[in-house]
Amino acid sequence: MSLFFLEAYEHVYKDKAAEYERLSKKTDRKVMETEPGNLIHVQTKVSEDDREVVYRWLEVFASYEDLQAHLDNEHVQAHVQKLNDDYLCAPIEVIIYCNWTEEQKKPWRRIEGISLTFAPLVNGYFR
Repeated sequence: MSLFFLEAYEHVYKDKAAEYERLSKKTDRKVMETEPGNLIHVQTKVSEDDREVVYRWLEVFASYEDLQAHLDNEHVQAHVQKLNDDYLCAPIEVIIYCNWTEEQKKPWRRIEGISLTFAPLVNGYFR
């Protein structure tokens, strides 16, 4: 299966933003060290208001299996648990851009605590 990418949006309480960024930096380093199939893992700040700061992770994976390795990564699991316990003011939103079949998408639709969608592709390709 070809490479693909996703965007993950995390809505963080504004008063937790600085601490969240430190936590995310540690997690990012662990992902770089432990996931060779996670080719790009970058975080940006999308928006900010009086209540929340919205961050976006852009992640490019070499294969379908590399996404599973990412979700199974103990550092990622601890990060998500910590976010859900202390930092998030809305569920994590994930958009996956891929050329998978409906059968391949099916198991990903059942991940608890995450709002996951697949981008409806109109044109384009994956190598």
